[in-house]
Amino acid sequence: MSLPRWLLPTLLLAACAGGEASHIPHPLALPGAAISTAVENSVYNAKRSKVKTFVTAHLPQIEAEIIQGGGPTLTQAMALAKVPADRQPELVARLGEDIDLYRADAEALTVALMVHGN
Repeated sequence: MSLPRWLLPTLLLAACAGGEASHIPHPLALPGAAISTAVENSVYNAKRSKVKTFVTAHLPQIEAEIIQGGGPTLTQAMALAKVPADRQPELVARLGEDIDLYRADAEALTVALMVHGN
């Protein structure tokens, strides 16, 4: 028994239009979604680049401030990553608990900052 040729495309379209949240936009919205995603990625990449450049340039100072429980250079790094002020003390504590993970690793520290930022 073979299925009609129209059945599979119809089922696929119905699955996309199920009324539930989906990561696949409506086909007519794809051009706008692609542009929106490109803009979002560009903004994120620019912010991440600023954070990584700053962290790399100031890594020893930032490490020392993490161990001390905070300081102006660490605060500036968190500001560049847009970590909300009310979440910064918790982040400093978490970074301090895992200092061995971030010691001499600007990439890992950059990721931690970006994950907690907006």
